[in-house]
Amino acid sequence: MSEARKWRAKKRFLFSVFLLCVFVIFLCVFSLVYRAVQQKVVDDRAAIILNRVSEVAEEFRNALSLLNGKYRNAECTPKVVGQLKNDLWKYEFIREIGVAHNGLMTCTSSGPVNPPVQVPVPQVVTQIGSGLMFNNATLLGKGIAADVITSGDIVLFVSPMMMETMDRNVREHGLALSLIQKETGKVIRQSDALSAGNIYDKLGIKHSVYSIERCGPKGSICVRISAGLKDVTDLPIVGQVALICVGLGLGLAASYLLFFYRRRRVAMDVRLKNAIRNESFSLVYQPIVRTVTGEIVGFEALIRWRDSLLGDVSPDIFIPLAEQTGQAQTITRLVTKMALREVSDTLKRHNLFVSINVIPDDIRDIAFIDYLSESVSAVGLSPHQVVLEITERANASTEDVDKGMRVLRNRGFNIAIDDFGTGYSNISWLTSNNYDKIKIDKFITNAIGTDSINNKTLMNLIVLLREIDKDIVFEGVEHRYQVHFISREIPKAFSQGWYFYRPLDKTMAASVVASR
Repeated sequence: MSEARKWRAKKRFLFSVFLLCVFVIFLCVFSLVYRAVQQKVVDDRAAIILNRVSEVAEEFRNALSLLNGKYRNAECTPKVVGQLKNDLWKYEFIREIGVAHNGLMTCTSSGPVNPPVQVPVPQVVTQIGSGLMFNNATLLGKGIAADVITSGDIVLFVSPMMMETMDRNVREHGLALSLIQKETGKVIRQSDALSAGNIYDKLGIKHSVYSIERCGPKGSICVRISAGLKDVTDLPIVGQVALICVGLGLGLAASYLLFFYRRRRVAMDVRLKNAIRNESFSLVYQPIVRTVTGEIVGFEALIRWRDSLLGDVSPDIFIPLAEQTGQAQTITRLVTKMALREVSDTLKRHNLFVSINVIPDDIRDIAFIDYLSESVSAVGLSPHQVVLEITERANASTEDVDKGMRVLRNRGFNIAIDDFGTGYSNISWLTSNNYDKIKIDKFITNAIGTDSINNKTLMNLIVLLREIDKDIVFEGVEHRYQVHFISREIPKAFSQGWYFYRPLDKTMAASVVASR
């Protein structure tokens, strides 16, 4: 198999793997979101039920407290029976009220109990002293079973409507309600069990069971609401098909975007190499002026790349790419050659300078320094008419860079610290003596006339700049009020920006200088 066919096969394989990965990730994320939504629904429904349970429990606690105080040692007279009946009507979930003495129930709201009935030992005793009995069939007689709550001399018979209401609420929402003895973890009452459909999915895989629990004031009895959480296999067929289609669609889209980006990046890398080899770049020159008078003192050479396939490519894109691929120094040499060739006559005629952007690798490279010296000499310029702009944030101020800057300055070249105010070594640069100019970044210039924190930084910076015997250039000057501010605060400063001039081609640059 040829190398080209192997590469195409590898790309198809990688495309398929990436597509599958995106699809699996989508399903996982969807499953998590689907589960979270279900949990939220269960939380909301369980909160309503648990709040209702708390209200009922509070009703029983209040009833036991009130009735114990009212009927302590009371005889079962017609008057007492009448009072019990009146009290019974006050409570929604109590079907009968009983009064007991010495463990024998002698009276109820229905009348005297003859003979008195022994109150059984409770199945559960809570920490607040209440006794609970479930499905007791001895106290009411006639085979009637009821849940019973006792405390002191009072026996309360729970209305079956309470559990029926709870059962209905939990069944309607596919939930299960259980009463749990906290100390033992024993289920002492369960309203309904989760159905098989809520426990297992269509593939027979067991669902996760999600539970919410709330305990009483002293923590003896807890109420637990449970629900089986469904997964994507429980969705209708239409929903599953839609989910698969969306997942595959996202996978395809992500795969194509990734491969398009990689292809474009590879294509740009190759085309950048061809552009460098064919010198398919152009330069424009933005004038640098005295802020107070507007007099042009020099230009900054700015590289432009217009590709036949990619169109206009920003330097913010292709310069970092050149640095990553080891082509940045070649571009620096190319810009140097083009700038000296295009504007050297204008520079000599009007005693101006040209600024060229460099990187730390250029400054450290003695071969580049020799090349620059020879090129400047060849066109008849003085070294002081060439300014090398090094970006502050791209430089770690290493010994090699410092040494290179000293060599360049000894040969007569000027060094400018570019984009000052956006890096990490501002103070160290200010205290160094290996530079001639400071170019204030547009980010700081834009703070002029605002209340931003950058304006405070600027004001503090100006105090320092006034004490430094270096040329100061403000970049990105676009408004009259910025010009007034700079002229007032640092009258000797220079400016560069659209307020004065936009970048010009070599012909326009020469024409503008000649006309002034």
